[in-house]
Amino acid sequence: MTRLKENAVIHEVLEEKTVRPESPVIRDAVVRLGSQQNVMKHSLRLVQTMDSEGSLVTILTNDFTLRAEEVCDIYRQRWQIELFFKWIKQHLVLKRLYGKSEAAVYNQLRIALVTYCLLILMQLKAAHRGRLLVIYKCVRLNWDRDFTHFVRGLHQGSSRTSRGRRRLRVDRIFAETLKQYSDGDTEHLEATTYDPVI
Repeated sequence: MTRLKENAVIHEVLEEKTVRPESPVIRDAVVRLGSQQNVMKHSLRLVQTMDSEGSLVTILTNDFTLRAEEVCDIYRQRWQIELFFKWIKQHLVLKRLYGKSEAAVYNQLRIALVTYCLLILMQLKAAHRGRLLVIYKCVRLNWDRDFTHFVRGLHQGSSRTSRGRRRLRVDRIFAETLKQYSDGDTEHLEATTYDPVI
């Protein structure tokens, strides 16, 4: 489903469908796009309606089963649909679909939603205020242990012994290098292995 571009040319109108007078749909037709030299092989459905500002909106779709009003509603709700798919990608972490049929896709979505809801419930029960990814990782580590062990592992601090990335004291290094230069101690500055941090 897309909006008809201004430079698109309707080559031929195959069928004009009847539109109810009380409908928000102005026109419902089956058309074929293209110029005289380059005509599309497949026909498309053209639905025209008015937007909230009173401008004419022409929608093209290859779905001939929906009613024209449904096509208009779906187009009006397209941003909400995009936000829904964004939420699915961010929260359900569906990297790929394992089945291609409609039932397989719905089943995978249901399983992902149930998993997400169970993780939320575990987060509430464990009184954890952190990210849901931490809950997920802790479940993966403690799936075969009791819940108290899971909660203990969830709330324990980090076991990292490193203090993180070493920060260079640039001002101290500059002061030492300047002092060496002013004292005439510059032979080591010509060497390629010189590291003032060490």
